[in-house]
Order: sequence, then structure tokens, then C-alpha cells
Amino acid sequence: MSWVVGAGMGFLRGGPMGAVIGGALQHIVTKKLKNKINKSLPGLNDKGVFVTCIAVVMTKISMIRGIVKPHSRTAIKIFFQKNLSYSASELSFIDNVVDETQKVNPDLNLIVKQYCKACNNHYTSLLLALAYKVALAEGKLSEVVQNELNKLSKLLGLSYDQHDLIRDKYYLVALKTPYTILGVSSKAPHDVIKKAYHQMLMEYHPDKTAHLGEEQAQESHLKFLEIIEAYKELEGEITV
Repeated sequence: MSWVVGAGMGFLRGGPMGAVIGGALQHIVTKKLKNKINKSLPGLNDKGVFVTCIAVVMTKISMIRGIVKPHSRTAIKIFFQKNLSYSASELSFIDNVVDETQKVNPDLNLIVKQYCKACNNHYTSLLLALAYKVALAEGKLSEVVQNELNKLSKLLGLSYDQHDLIRDKYYLVALKTPYTILGVSSKAPHDVIKKAYHQMLMEYHPDKTAHLGEEQAQESHLKFLEIIEAYKELEGEITV
């Protein structure tokens, strides 16, 4: 009996993502291909939801720059070809999902939640790596694209260090994080972070930099505000 990706469509029923799964219903996976997926990516709760969410997230990242271009579609399909042994005919599923995702533009948060549920949180780094791959297929990362990748990383529950490992794979410079702004390690205890925060506040306080000239004083003030925001973000993570 064939295995239909849309079998798990209940996870999106009632919302705009129902249209995406509607497009995916045309995709039928044979028992042989299902076994290949089991071998490549063991421990999945729902393979249909899993593969659909991958295609949706990669499409969402591509959509940041506008309509999904042919080379972006190719970048999405390469994962399914190389890792899940999809044939050329089976890849029509990707085109269906890409087209439907562009029509309804589903919420990223919803998709990531269903992805994590479908894979038992085992393949979170994989999804971010694939998002980077398709983003880089469009060229250099813009600030808007990078912000969306950062959002995806947070939704997946990845640490800054895990995120940087993926960036390093693509020869990208390390992330600018609250830790790097405060000049401390991501493993630093709270008292060390707090000490660094107060030292930097004193160094960049407007009262201390006003005599440096208007341009440099403004730069220091922006740095001062950045330091405050960085500490607030880390403090929120600590108290959660």
C-alpha cells in the first residue's frame, strides 16, 4: 500500500497551512521510499509532516527576497534527492508545496512546532542548515534574511554555539550575539555576565563619552543602548 504524505494533515487542519498539505496530497511515497527515509532519518513520528515542513521552511526563507527562483527550488530539491533518494518524478511534490506555500504564506512558528513534534526534536540543526543552504543559493545574506534565520534558530531551541557551528560550515563569520556584545563566553556564569555588563555600561555611558566629539559620542551612545539590550536578552533567558 502506498503511503500518502497528506495522511498527517490533521496537524494543519483549519488554517492556511491546510492548503499546503492539500498540495502535498498528490505526493505518494512507496513503501520502498518510506524504508529509505527510515534508514536515513530514524526516529521520526510522522514522515509526511516532517518532509512537508522541511519544504515549507526552505520555501519561506526563499520568499524573503520575493518569488522563489528556479535555483532556490533546485536547492530545496537537492536535499530530497541526495538524502531521501527522491526520483525526478517524486520531486513534483516539492513544486506543489513551494507553490502552495507562496500562496498562503503560513506562520513560521506553527510550522517549526509541527516539525519538532514530527521528528522528536532530533533534527533541529538539520532544518537550520537547510535554511542557510537555500538562503545562500540566492546570494549574500542580507540583514533581513539573517534576522529570519536567527528567528528560525530560536524557534528550534538552538543555542548561539549550535547556530555558529552551522554558520561555520558555510564559512560565515560568527554571529553577533548578546555574549559577543558583552565580551563573555556563552558558558559564563551570571555573575561574570553581570560584572562585564556593568563595566561596559561605565565605559560607554554618555556622561563618559560626551567630550569625545559629536560623531564618536553618538557611536558610543548606540553601543551603550546595544549593551543594555544584550543584557536584557540574556537576563530573560536566565530567568525563564
